[in-house]
Amino acid sequence: MDSEKEARELWEDYVFLTREISKFIDKQDFDLVLELLNQRDKLQELIEAVPEGGYTTTQEGKETLLTLQNLNQVISTKLQRLRNTTKRSQQVDKAYDQMSNIYAGSFMDRKS
Repeated sequence: MDSEKEARELWEDYVFLTREISKFIDKQDFDLVLELLNQRDKLQELIEAVPEGGYTTTQEGKETLLTLQNLNQVISTKLQRLRNTTKRSQQVDKAYDQMSNIYAGSFMDRKS
């Protein structure tokens, strides 16, 4: 197999894994997201082993890189939104815990 064809297939697989990561973030299946990230890391090692200056300099390669850039931005936005939602939820939980401790203490202090 020539290196340009091999590089194209590796990049296509990389794009596929990136799309899957985005889908499973939406489903909040983080075990699968981590597995896909590990697979993508291994694929990146293979991509880096292919001689430079081939596929990524072609028009198709440039489009693939642009697609990946956009997908990575989408993933970053989703993760940031999820982080903010989780942080907000934790703050609400903490506030309720503090309130329940205050009220529980007031019941114990009441003389009957």
